[in-house]
Amino acid sequence: MKDDDQIELLLEKMRWLRLPGMARELRTILEIAAKKNLSPLDVAHRLCDEEKASRIKGAVDRRIKDARFPELNTIDAFNFDFCPTRKKLRAAYVALHDLSFIERGVNPLFIGTPGTGKTFLARALAYKACQQTKRVLVVSAPRMLNDLCGAEVHGDLEKALRRYARVDLLVIDDFAVLAMDPTQAKLAFQVISERYDHRRSTAITTNRPFKDWSKVFPDALNAQVIAERLTERSERFVMDGKGYR
Repeated sequence: MKDDDQIELLLEKMRWLRLPGMARELRTILEIAAKKNLSPLDVAHRLCDEEKASRIKGAVDRRIKDARFPELNTIDAFNFDFCPTRKKLRAAYVALHDLSFIERGVNPLFIGTPGTGKTFLARALAYKACQQTKRVLVVSAPRMLNDLCGAEVHGDLEKALRRYARVDLLVIDDFAVLAMDPTQAKLAFQVISERYDHRRSTAITTNRPFKDWSKVFPDALNAQVIAERLTERSERFVMDGKGYR
């Protein structure tokens, strides 16, 4: 059998075994092996490295898609030197990017006035988590609550709750900003409590300090319990500096 025929047969086997990284780079690696007189072991290592890189990239791409980012933000695009408040929080925020906070169930809380970069930093953190193949979901509070309310009406609440409760990192944008009715407050409580019980990290952005949450929730006790469960294990970033916009 000619070399080209053998390569085609090998490619067919790789595709059947679902080894796209190997199949994509096989010819290139064989050419390099011939030029540099690589050993069979070297060729095997290179093929495995390509397959590993391909699978990691595929996993990262899936995590980013599943996270449902409205917009991708990365830490390198954030201007920490824009104002003193940003400079002050830089070290603590950058430290979160080792993602150990997820294993510890710590909640990053971004609190402050509009336009100060809360959402940007929360999304950048979520993007970093996706790059490490963590399960992530990014959603605004109104969208999450509307989704859960709709699921409850159609008898799919348990399934919908699992979607928000089981990811490694849930980012809720604009939490406790708009007033909630009793049903929405109950559903918000269920999501936060479920994640609290399983020590899963929840990041929120909010324009309201915790003392004002009673204006949003119909039951002040409900607001207090949710705030306590978010803050018990948390890293707070108070962003009250100059608005970037």
